[in-house]
Formats: sequence, structure tokens, C-alpha cells
Amino acid sequence: MDKEEAKTEAEILITKLKFDHKRNKLPGQLSGGTRRKLSLAIALIGKTKVVILDEPTSGMDPEARREVWDLILSMRGSRTILITTHFMEEADVLGDRIAIMDHGRVHCYGTSLYLKKLYGGYI
Repeated sequence: MDKEEAKTEAEILITKLKFDHKRNKLPGQLSGGTRRKLSLAIALIGKTKVVILDEPTSGMDPEARREVWDLILSMRGSRTILITTHFMEEADVLGDRIAIMDHGRVHCYGTSLYLKKLYGGYI
């Protein structure tokens, strides 16, 4: 990816994540939620086939969380995105497959529907 492509992709992500009005601020001047959006945008530039995100919406308000979810959902089918989260709603919305881990061990794995059937909706 050349410099112009990277710049174009950055502009698109900044607009989609709705922090274009803060484009001239240094990261240290941004709120925690906006810094998380910036980190996400940086991770997504370059059209990599696999992206790993650790708690991408932690500390975000509900509106910002939804913006991030919409962006991640828009990439379905074009990338593999592995997300860690403590939010079951987030796993339910974003996950094609969900693995539940404890102390580094996978305890169950499957679709949201499968896990809900297995555990009666307690997940």
C-alpha cells in the first residue's frame, strides 16, 4: 500500500468512526473512547486479512460502541477479525463463532444460538 492509499483509507476510517472533527489533535489530547477509535483505525489500515482486537470498545459510551460495531460488521466477509471481550452483548452482535475461555482454556465454542441452546440463555 502506498502513501496515498493509506491516507485515503485513513480518511475513510476517521469519517466512519466519527472523529474527523478531532483530526488535528494529538492522541494525548483525545478522550479514552476516541483514543480507542484511533487505535482501531490504525489496526484496520492496510487491508490485512486478519485483525486481532483486544477489548476494542472498553471504556466507550454506547453511541461510540455502536459506531465501532457497525464498522466491524461492515467488514464481515472481507477479513477475519478476532475479538476479545467481556461484553456478552458484543460477542452476540459481532461473533460468527464465540469461544468462552477461563484461565487460558476454551470451555465452549459455537454460534451464539448454539451456546444459548446449550446454556439456556445464561450466556
